Amino acid sequence: MKWALSCLLIVLHLTILSGQSVTGKWITYDIFNRSVEEAVVEIYELDGRLFVRIDSIIPEEHRLDLCSRCEGRMKDQPIKGLEILKGARFSEGVWQGTKILNAKNGRWYGCQITPTTGDTLKVRGYIGYPIFGKNLYWTRLRED
Repeated sequence: MKWALSCLLIVLHLTILSGQSVTGKWITYDIFNRSVEEAVVEIYELDGRLFVRIDSIIPEEHRLDLCSRCEGRMKDQPIKGLEILKGARFSEGVWQGTKILNAKNGRWYGCQITPTTGDTLKVRGYIGYPIFGKNLYWTRLRED
């Protein structure tokens, strides 16, 4: 009986999480200091795929920064407005299957985005395999 109840609770929890919308605006934080807000990103869905664009940069002194370390067509483009994630697909409770750009260093990393409880997203950036990565947590922006 306990086993069946545990399975039911797990399925219910996964169903609730998978129903959470990740679209909207989110506050991102410094990778080394989680109390420092860096940017507001907009997450949107198009044809069942997820995209992330930098909507605004929070520290005033960085609002006009360019992606000087980026390569290709993104080189020296304003960081504000950059699309930093393109085409993630939802599978097994996680948005995955694409890469995310760190505009500070111009590098692309594997990425998984997992809805958590409340207004928080777990964003895991990694090199090669998810086990070799770091979790960041983004907070939903409440617009009044």
